Amino acid sequence: MHGTISSHARLLDLSTNGLSLVVDSKTTLPPAGALVHLDLRLDGVGRWLHLSGIVVRVETQGPRFLLVVALVVVPADFEDLVQAEILSELECARQPRLLLVDGARGRRELVADALRALGCLVIEASSPLEAIAQIDQSRLHLWAVVVADTKLASQAEELRRFLAETHPEVRQIFNIADVQQRLGHRA
Repeated sequence: MHGTISSHARLLDLSTNGLSLVVDSKTTLPPAGALVHLDLRLDGVGRWLHLSGIVVRVETQGPRFLLVVALVVVPADFEDLVQAEILSELECARQPRLLLVDGARGRRELVADALRALGCLVIEASSPLEAIAQIDQSRLHLWAVVVADTKLASQAEELRRFLAETHPEVRQIFNIADVQQRLGHRA
């Protein structure tokens, strides 16, 4: 978001006519009625989208703010991009998507197979940095990130911070037994 102020925000909801953002409380927000310019990057889109809109509502939500914007200028293919994002989200709702992080290939494959047997779609990474790169570069819509190696779990603080800041809705699981327990309630 930029204009008279610049800020990073997390996209909460998106439609072809508007969007809602969660913004850190340290940011000075534009008032309702203000014109804002937004640079938005959707996971499956290889470019930044430049949007403009009018602020409809600003609400305090704990330590953050909710900003609702009615869009007035969007790219020509914006409707198609929104539809693709919605379809990807629906697909994720049907099958839990897990990102499995383990440096030991053999164990990672065994754990991935066990998680797939529980009905999960499993994406594999050999390190926390590889996991961050995969999260940043794809339309994963993860349910959880599972760190299978206890050594990696103790070294995964950067991954934890990254998820907390950019994807707070994604569960962080650092114990394989915990995965089976949580999935048992969902499956």
